[in-house]
Amino acid sequence: MNVAGLSILTRKTLVVRRFGGEAWGSFFGELARAHGCFRSLVTADTPVPLPAFLDFQDELMRRFFKGGEISYVTLGRDSCRRAVRDGPLKALIQGEDLGSVVAALPKFHSAYFKEASTWSDAAVTPQGVEFSVFDLPQLHPYFEHFIVGYISEILEMFCANTIQAVRLEGDGHHYRYLLHGGPAAREIPRGRDGVSLDTTRRLSSRELEVLQLVANGRTNAEIGDLLGISKKTAQHHVAHAYGKLGLSGRVTATLWLMEHGLLGE
Repeated sequence: MNVAGLSILTRKTLVVRRFGGEAWGSFFGELARAHGCFRSLVTADTPVPLPAFLDFQDELMRRFFKGGEISYVTLGRDSCRRAVRDGPLKALIQGEDLGSVVAALPKFHSAYFKEASTWSDAAVTPQGVEFSVFDLPQLHPYFEHFIVGYISEILEMFCANTIQAVRLEGDGHHYRYLLHGGPAAREIPRGRDGVSLDTTRRLSSRELEVLQLVANGRTNAEIGDLLGISKKTAQHHVAHAYGKLGLSGRVTATLWLMEHGLLGE
């Protein structure tokens, strides 16, 4: 099984934006010394062998996105925005009605995983959208929590609702989730640290991104420059995040991110 090089490129964009090009260069250079496939030029359609990709993913999380399942969900959502909103996979979705969007969801699975038996399915139900993945090659948080975050973000792009993910069933080889826009009526899955996977949904993706930059010592002006928004807009995002979480400043924001495993290096 191979993973499309597009996965590497979207992670590069996220790391460079948050931590700088030098951090990415050092990180990827170390991986290239361990895996010959990373010494060749990696483009969006380069097939990356699964063992090398998972080593890349594990080291990426350890170095930049520390935390458990919640961090994978957040990274999945961020990667989706880079690849789908205005990226190379935007064309996979034809039409903006819910049926067309849901029908397109399995295409993303096949776009990323090559020469693989794993596949996905999605269907509209009265409660929301049921999303399932089958024949997983191995048990790894990337194959579940990252993918569920990615698919949830696609739905959120086309819906007014904040999308909640509720695990209905699963084992080491398959899982099924309900993705819906109402208050959670079932038990929300929890990460290894006991934190609900929906904890960070009190924040928008942009508010979480801004909060992480605040914790990294960035000013409102620097945040605005990094994200391509005005200083005033950055200040509004910070204020909204503080208000939603009951935080009083940079120190309490940093502590909150540390407690939830969302503080990068």
